[in-house]
Amino acid sequence: MIYPIPQKNELTGKKISVKSICLSGEFKEIAEKVFNDYSIPYNIGLSVVFKYENSKETTYCDDISRLTDEKYIIIANENQIIVKTSCEKAAFRGAHTLAKLIAKNELKEGTLTDYPLFKTRGYIEGFYGPTWENEKRLSVMKLMASYGMNTFFYAPKDDVYHREKWRDLYPKNELAQLKNLFNVANENYLDFHWTIGPGLTYKYTSDEDFKLLIDKIKSVYDLGVRNFGLLLDDIPWDFQYEEDEKSFDSIVDAHIYLINKTYNALKEIDSSIKLTVCPTQYSGDCNEYYITKFGSNIPADVDLFWTGAEICSRVLTVREADDFTKSTSHCPLYWDNFPVNDCEMFQEMHLGALISRDKELYKHCEGIISNVMEFAECSKIPLMTIADYLWNPLAYNSDESLKNAHKEMLGDDADTFFYFADHLGVSCLTRYSSSYMGQVLSRVSFLEASDKNEEALEILSSYISDMRKCLNLISDTDVPLFEELQKWVRKFSMCCDLLDDIYNAKENPTQENKNKLSDALQKYNSDGTILTGFCLREMAEKTLIKM
Repeated sequence: MIYPIPQKNELTGKKISVKSICLSGEFKEIAEKVFNDYSIPYNIGLSVVFKYENSKETTYCDDISRLTDEKYIIIANENQIIVKTSCEKAAFRGAHTLAKLIAKNELKEGTLTDYPLFKTRGYIEGFYGPTWENEKRLSVMKLMASYGMNTFFYAPKDDVYHREKWRDLYPKNELAQLKNLFNVANENYLDFHWTIGPGLTYKYTSDEDFKLLIDKIKSVYDLGVRNFGLLLDDIPWDFQYEEDEKSFDSIVDAHIYLINKTYNALKEIDSSIKLTVCPTQYSGDCNEYYITKFGSNIPADVDLFWTGAEICSRVLTVREADDFTKSTSHCPLYWDNFPVNDCEMFQEMHLGALISRDKELYKHCEGIISNVMEFAECSKIPLMTIADYLWNPLAYNSDESLKNAHKEMLGDDADTFFYFADHLGVSCLTRYSSSYMGQVLSRVSFLEASDKNEEALEILSSYISDMRKCLNLISDTDVPLFEELQKWVRKFSMCCDLLDDIYNAKENPTQENKNKLSDALQKYNSDGTILTGFCLREMAEKTLIKM
């Protein structure tokens, strides 16, 4: 199985074993770069032709009644493979799918037709906390492009030139880094959106402030950027300046004035510029005064961010999306606050899969942009599941997608990593974790209740052994993923120690072992890092009571 799951995979004939290929056709150079990333030789071997075809077959999706520049068709037999596409972006998508099929030895004779269901699919670096290093940004960007995402929003809250120093132009070095980021986005067919958040200090009646805002945007426009975002989230609801309070009836009127003025100024610069905005009310009841008036009074072609019923919404539904559209005259562009773990969630590590997003949501919104964590390597795991959902929500299976993400990140160590990942599912999507541990400890308790203590201890001992192997794996801080996870690795080490003490107390219920278990439980509970579910503490407490 390859991910994201293609829409229509009829490669069901004879298996085609491929060790190398010979690329040709209109999009050869694009395909070469992709196959190079997968270490597949592309100068000799089975003929692979990338064929340009601008037709209904290669540009139109009947089931969503929409034209797309990301559709491709792979026709494979043992003598030749043809990839039909209408443009470079579609060729890029098709090359990745074909490379994955070859790398996984899953290529068969037949036809594969594929395209995404969500129109806008991406992520936003919009968290509070240390910003990503540029190399990590590029790494995430390339991985997400290979998984079919098409959009990246640059909006780090702690980039001082994004919020606090929004009036100041970027210094030369920072501007060069931004240019490089934009270039890599283009190379990977990601729409790059640069955003600015002036609302903490912006004076709505100030011509000077507006000039500085447009000058800042122009400086980024000169890099080649054509997609911009004006973010008014997480700013005061009250006016900061007396002149503004006298000039506007309410804060929403000031925001509408700013959006429309900015929109008109940008269109004068370049009519192709795309503007996305985030209102100050970006969640909750979509029929409230602010968001209703805001959405109804800004241009129809401005995308409007919305996080859903909650800031970190547990579910996103078709009904809520339709209500938002009726209320604001805008289909929502979801700013999905998963997997972000900033602010009050800093003790959690969100490594679970995306769940509780309506399978039909792609018909009722502009798309979904997921807010990432300050931990770039960790963010890759949930982001891959998000990319899978956004490409083909109808075929999306969260469990299988997460397994694939682990395999992508860890290769043969994925099965060992599972014993750690089992405890990192808590997020806004679910408060439950440690599913596998719960099953093991429940089995141990059942056997004890059935007077099968020896069998119970054997199961517990085997589980502890697997946990220790996992601890040894994730303690290697030379691995970037594990280095980011060290806070949770330390808690996992305490978990292993606690399990050891539970085992010893059950096997040999002496006062000394009881004291050790009691101390280990207290130490574990005193660390605020969120890890295991209640099942571990329950097992420790019941063991102490029985001693």
